[in-house]
Amino acid sequence: MQESGREGLRYGANRSPSTLTTAVPGPFGWMRVLMPPLLVAGCAPWDRPAPIPPEITQAGVADRVVVPRDLNVNPSESVVEPGTPAAEPSANHGPESERTTFTLPDAIAFALRSSPRLRSARAAIERARGQEQVAFAPFLPQVDLLGQYGVVSDTLAPGKVGYAGFLLASGSGTRSYAQTEVGLQWTLYDFGRTGGRYRQAVARGRIADLQLLRADQTVEFDVATAYLDVLLARASHRVQVDAVRRAEATLDDAVARSTGGVALREDVLRAQVQLSESREALVLAREAQFDALARLNNVMGRNAAWPLEVIDLQVQPRLATALADFLERAASERPEVTLARQAVAAAEEGSQAARGEFLPKIYVRAAVGRTEGRNVITGWQEGAGLHVEAPLYAGGRHTGELRSAEADVEAALADAQTILDAISLQVNLAYRSAVAASERIDLSRTAVAQAEENLRLVRVRYRNGNATPTDIVDSEAALTRSQQRFFSATYTYLAALARLDYAVGRRQGGTPPEMR
Repeated sequence: MQESGREGLRYGANRSPSTLTTAVPGPFGWMRVLMPPLLVAGCAPWDRPAPIPPEITQAGVADRVVVPRDLNVNPSESVVEPGTPAAEPSANHGPESERTTFTLPDAIAFALRSSPRLRSARAAIERARGQEQVAFAPFLPQVDLLGQYGVVSDTLAPGKVGYAGFLLASGSGTRSYAQTEVGLQWTLYDFGRTGGRYRQAVARGRIADLQLLRADQTVEFDVATAYLDVLLARASHRVQVDAVRRAEATLDDAVARSTGGVALREDVLRAQVQLSESREALVLAREAQFDALARLNNVMGRNAAWPLEVIDLQVQPRLATALADFLERAASERPEVTLARQAVAAAEEGSQAARGEFLPKIYVRAAVGRTEGRNVITGWQEGAGLHVEAPLYAGGRHTGELRSAEADVEAALADAQTILDAISLQVNLAYRSAVAASERIDLSRTAVAQAEENLRLVRVRYRNGNATPTDIVDSEAALTRSQQRFFSATYTYLAALARLDYAVGRRQGGTPPEMR
């Protein structure tokens, strides 16, 4: 006892009695300086505004939404004939006005570059790639740098930091220690947990790729239909302009004849009503034209108010292939078919991972480091161990996860059937629409010719005094309706072909000529 006391006196004489000083020997003196700032920084409330991306700043919003006040947002002509040179862009209206005239392929290409929906779909692919990387990480060893610094009374053992073992006390009195270790943990086998999660992440990555492909096709289809809506609206506008011109001429003639006592007052009133209806229809046609232009700008990723001109389409491809051929192509080319397979595969891999939770997990842990301090065993420390963890009871959590995973498989199979049924329905509807519109084109073309001939004959009778202004008005109204029906059938047919391309899973214009 006396000898140990003398040893204690000699220890106290050689070392400072300060616990904080002895806790940090020479090799770890940097921790004494570093720890207080870390404690303060870790607990400090960081109250700072979040950074705002330039796209959603006030200036970015203005660039996206606002247009110059002197910009002509009501152009007189929005559809030009093929071969017409594009108008020169204004020097003051920003990058979006550098081009105002677009063919249909140009509009589709612009949308594929500028559509926010595609930007979101590409971000979803990056997210899936990140999740795939996260799922692959458990296959590799995990290496950590571990450290601890502490002071405890002689009634407490030192803390534990590493993967293998713990600090051992030595002697009596206050224990101070500083420990640094490099630890490694590597899962050797977990009966499909990690593999199932990784393959599930891979399947979800493929799903994101397929969703982007379908999003591209959707944007192309939306641009094509919006483009055709502009052409139809402009054709309707032209028909109404001609209808107003004819109605004005008829009214002038009816007024002149009424003044001369040849026509009745009711003929003048009927001509006035016809002119009013034609002018109202012209206003509505002009509104429909501007609405169609705004929608086309929107699906292209442009400001809806920017000037836009489109090139008229003069080609009406023929539909010569049977419905069965389109269905076969859809079954082999629609991205959703592969997407449904990947969704089922992802659900099955999730089920495999859930089954693995019932089985043991085998992994290796190892650590190497050094400890300094007082009243603890110091020096280099090494250790490694093979660990086995077997779940015995988790309150039903694993069973619930398995039931949920199996339900996901069943739901994925049902969703796959729904997708296949939807593909069949979409192809059928698009094909029937194209067939019906093609028949309507022939019927309405004949009706236009008959209405023009009828108007000519009525005008001849009118000049001979055998017809009234009311007869002229009725003939002109019939011609206007026939022309509207013809243009509606024409652009409905082109839209049906675009919808058929979309239903089959091809890009717009991707159906070969022999199929049209």
